[in-house]
Amino acid sequence: MKSYPETRISATNDTVFCRLPYNCQVTPYLKVKAQAGQIIRIETDNYRGGGTPNVRAEYITRDGVQEYENYGWMNGHEVWYVLPEGVDVLDLKYRETGYDTEFSGVFHCDDEFLNELWKRSARTLYVTMRDNYMDCPDRERAQWWGDEVNELGEAFYALSPSSWLLAKKGVFELMNFQRKDDVIYAPVPAGNWFKELPLQMLASVGWYGFYTQYYYSADSSFVAPVYDRLRTYLHRVWQVDASGFPIERSGDWTWGDWGEHVDMGVLTTCWYYLALKAEREFALQLGKQVDAQENTRMMTSIERCFDTKYWTGTCFRSPGYKGETDDRAQAMAVVSGLASTDKYPALTKVLKKEYHASPYMEKYVLEALFQMKEASFAIERMKQRYQKMMNYPYTTLFEGWDIGPGGFGGGTINHAWSGGPLTLLSQKLCGVEPTSPGFKTFRVAPDLGSLKEAFAVVETQFGFIRVTVKKKGTKLNVELEVPEGTRAEVVLPHTKTRYCTAGKHRID
Repeated sequence: MKSYPETRISATNDTVFCRLPYNCQVTPYLKVKAQAGQIIRIETDNYRGGGTPNVRAEYITRDGVQEYENYGWMNGHEVWYVLPEGVDVLDLKYRETGYDTEFSGVFHCDDEFLNELWKRSARTLYVTMRDNYMDCPDRERAQWWGDEVNELGEAFYALSPSSWLLAKKGVFELMNFQRKDDVIYAPVPAGNWFKELPLQMLASVGWYGFYTQYYYSADSSFVAPVYDRLRTYLHRVWQVDASGFPIERSGDWTWGDWGEHVDMGVLTTCWYYLALKAEREFALQLGKQVDAQENTRMMTSIERCFDTKYWTGTCFRSPGYKGETDDRAQAMAVVSGLASTDKYPALTKVLKKEYHASPYMEKYVLEALFQMKEASFAIERMKQRYQKMMNYPYTTLFEGWDIGPGGFGGGTINHAWSGGPLTLLSQKLCGVEPTSPGFKTFRVAPDLGSLKEAFAVVETQFGFIRVTVKKKGTKLNVELEVPEGTRAEVVLPHTKTRYCTAGKHRID
């Protein structure tokens, strides 16, 4: 149990504000002298996070000196003790609690804004973990899988391997609560919510959800138990038209992202394609060749017809879509692989103009820019998008680009779906990605863009990958530490690809 770093008292002398070192999950403690029957309120500055009352506690005193620790955890940057007249405060402390994992990942570069953004992303990730990944730890501790897709990806770059089990648990909960009509939904488990958000569910079972969980952890133990239910959802609940495109479904909540100008047609096709891609890999893993062949046929049909249906000559748009060009749709076309490389210049122009994505989908916009070799603009856009959020004196990231009336969905300051930059700064800018399950083999292909140097640490089941990248003119210098039992492929511009086994290496 720790003492608060800083305390202050309200002008009315009835509230003690106790500053925490950062946004964290705590059980507050008090020691007071009081008469019997007095009520002490305990809450945090997040009590009305998202606009509605959240978690608080009340302690009713007995006569004399007494101690109390509130085991119903709460979170925030400050704990507030609201005290009636006559209560003598002897001591105030807190106990930090949270998921059993470590901040083992590291990122640092020569841009302090990006360093702080990575740090806040990691803090937000941790404060939204406990017995499940959650929407947010104050307003809504429910396991929304749209959030979890982004969060599980961040965990592989920020946290120790013990964190991987939380998403695995979430996979089973998502699929074990499948409805009788074969629809899957989140949050799960739920006693009062059985509604499907179709695009969130496609993201969950697909390439960035279930497949990333398997590929980065090398733990395939969940694949066989959930495969049949996953396939039923993709092939019975979802239907395709004569060209093989998924037929848009409203589900119970038609939602592609917060914000305006959401091109649901393009997004649906891209998310469905990525779900088929993930299922095909699982089918091959399980020896289900017929299933894999069917998915290949369906994916090929989408690939052949994608431009015909959506490409306008300057961007991707659904027939009948009337809104402004959707940056999310362009990004998903790129990261899904459905956009051919000859379209990258035109798509880059779109992403330099259109800014509609919420922090949830901005992750894919930034990833698309890295994929199109636009690292400098990816950094520029990242800083532009997150500038207002970072100007606030918080240690965590928001649900939208602002809070209060300027936020989305009520707006909270604890949404880890906003932490996509964490993944991308380690994965794309420093270039550390697995090329076989669990980082048994991995690639280091850094792209610093406008930066001069960067450093990353990634913990794997084999040990720590450490990489330092420095730019000298147009060339990069890499210092790399490869864990025992693994092999690295180092890809640098103007340099022949190098393959490195366990140990420390320097590549110029």
